Amino acid sequence: MASNWTAIKGALSGFSRAQLLGLVQDLYRADARNQEFLHARFLVSDEGTDLAPYKKRIKAAINPSRWDAPIKYREARRAISDYNKARGQLGETLELMFYYVQCGNDVTLEFGDMDEAFYNSMGSMFGSIVSKITAQADPELTVIWMKRLETEYQRVSDTGWSYGDELSDYLEDLRASQN
Repeated sequence: MASNWTAIKGALSGFSRAQLLGLVQDLYRADARNQEFLHARFLVSDEGTDLAPYKKRIKAAINPSRWDAPIKYREARRAISDYNKARGQLGETLELMFYYVQCGNDVTLEFGDMDEAFYNSMGSMFGSIVSKITAQADPELTVIWMKRLETEYQRVSDTGWSYGDELSDYLEDLRASQN
């Protein structure tokens, strides 16, 4: 028997509503990430999605509780990707991306100079935020995020590996996109 989506879809097509709900319940109970996915997809309030589970994963990966614990960039980025699969709302995605950078900046401010990979990851995420904002060509969105990004840049403008210079260049790109 084929083990692909077509085969699964065929098997599910004969399910009753109760069977489908039971399956979703089983998936919900099976894994915390399934719960996060379903919460993000379906439990949206006027304030938006509860980003706390995704932020918790980002912080644990980027700013672990132990000073000697490894930074897990892939895990932090996976939290953002998982959110996008579940909901993918631009403002909330930007919020998670920004949180990634903030957590990283907290690490370098607390522990001092980090390594090149660290600053490359933080700079890349900052650049991705700028790219997403620029692609929207929305002046109001740009103004809101420009202030937040500038404030974050000011926190780390004097760090090592030319990180502050890189963030400054991204901010200049964002300013230029307004013209």
